[in-house]
Amino acid sequence: MKKLISNPLLHFLLIGAGLFLLYELVSPAASGEDIILIDDEIVNRSVLIFEKEWGRPPTQEELDGLIARQVKQEVLYRQALKMNLDHNDELIRRRMEQKLNFITNDLATMDDPTDAELEAYYQKNQSKYILAPRVSYIHIYFNPDKRTTARSDAENLLKTLPNQAPTIIRIEKLGDAFPFLSQVRRANQGEIASQMGDEFAASVLDLPEGQWSGPVLSGYGTHLVYVLEKLPEEILPLAAVRDDVLRDYQYALYQEYNDKIYEDFKKQYDIRIQVSDQILKENVLQVPNEAKE
Repeated sequence: MKKLISNPLLHFLLIGAGLFLLYELVSPAASGEDIILIDDEIVNRSVLIFEKEWGRPPTQEELDGLIARQVKQEVLYRQALKMNLDHNDELIRRRMEQKLNFITNDLATMDDPTDAELEAYYQKNQSKYILAPRVSYIHIYFNPDKRTTARSDAENLLKTLPNQAPTIIRIEKLGDAFPFLSQVRRANQGEIASQMGDEFAASVLDLPEGQWSGPVLSGYGTHLVYVLEKLPEEILPLAAVRDDVLRDYQYALYQEYNDKIYEDFKKQYDIRIQVSDQILKENVLQVPNEAKE
């Protein structure tokens, strides 16, 4: 019961219910539809925006202009609503949706998660915090633009190389100059692929550790590769990814709250989907029967 009372979603729903009730009580008797009130809050907000843009307060003339602009904006806004100009406007719809989501997101962050809640979220979503397998390696490059026999050159050299940890100094004259690093430390498959290509990255991860292997092909040419170290997949502890987990937890909470509040709003409407078969036929991508199977 205590947890339920402290639940921010419950707070929001109670506040929302109160606002709806207040609207129902006040709106029938309200006759101030044509009254435009420019109060201190509105003026202060306008002044703050002006100061942020210009780095100084407005002059009296400029303040008069800000107030006049607020009045004009409100007049045109109300008139636009009366003329239903907000209907079927995609930009307005998106902006209203965004503003409502901002409100629900603020409510979702009313309370920081406890250590137990964060730990529970982490345990449930550990697959998001896995460090992919990594490999450290040195490679010798054979440039096909300079050699017509790059692959055979690599194969011949492989026969002469001792299976012991090499150094850059020892191998730098055995092949051709490479435009990037010849030694790579603890890189995962995606990182290797971004520089060397998918085929090379996949091959290197499968090579045995502690010996020369090859030839291995990349988008640049042919390589001999010595794997220095292979690190398996690793689940990172919560302490190492706490900030990431907290961010993901809060985002998941945003989504959960937005979904719950949307479902609550949705119950207030009679939603009917009435689309003719002809419209569907003309506007929906038709998938062949064999593709469906």
